[in-house]
Amino acid sequence: MSENEERNLRLVLEHFAAEGAHDYKATLATLADEIEYRMKPLGWVMRGKEEVTRYYDLWWTAFPDVSIKIDRLNAAGEWVIAECTAIATHSGPFMGVPPTGRKVTARVCCLIRVRDGKMVEESVYYDQLERLLQIGSTLTLDG
Repeated sequence: MSENEERNLRLVLEHFAAEGAHDYKATLATLADEIEYRMKPLGWVMRGKEEVTRYYDLWWTAFPDVSIKIDRLNAAGEWVIAECTAIATHSGPFMGVPPTGRKVTARVCCLIRVRDGKMVEESVYYDQLERLLQIGSTLTLDG
């Protein structure tokens, strides 16, 4: 593994630790000003730290005790791939569902691009239906 790849892995570890601690300053310090953050299951694309901060407000309000366990982490050039398990309690509104107090476990895959010591892109993949069902939302099919 190259020295640059090792630095990228350390940055991503720092990023996830800051997210798990709900530390805005430390989390945003890992991001480039022009960060493009994609929440794939929601179809959301956030550009810049201000938009990403609004996402953190939503996520950390809905799941204030979130903990992130890194299951696998790999680097290839400027790319880092992380498989994680996020565990949290649904304590605030999320996607129109009022707080239920239920525990949620999400298996998450993140594809992250690092340049000049900062994250410039992150695409987050997880099963949104699984999360909604875990918090107690109901699924209604039309037809």
